[in-house]
Amino acid sequence: MKSIIEELYYGNIYAKDIVLPEKKRKKELALYDKLKATLSKESDELFEKFIELTDDHYDELMLMIYKRGVSTGIMLASEAFIEGEKLCD
Repeated sequence: MKSIIEELYYGNIYAKDIVLPEKKRKKELALYDKLKATLSKESDELFEKFIELTDDHYDELMLMIYKRGVSTGIMLASEAFIEGEKLCD
């Protein structure tokens, strides 16, 4: 088994390539297309700007969640290592 540290270093672990299953994407895209067909040019431009902005915020949120998860995992491991057998009492 390879070291997780090495896997991270060499870029073999990359969460950005995780995508929704095709079935869910098709439903999402069909709804998007249906909505776009009902918008005026001005509304369509505003909607596209909204989508871009929320995409940026979503990426930031996912990074924050990832950092919190890693941090929590490290704190759990640290406490388990430091407390050792006392955790089972």
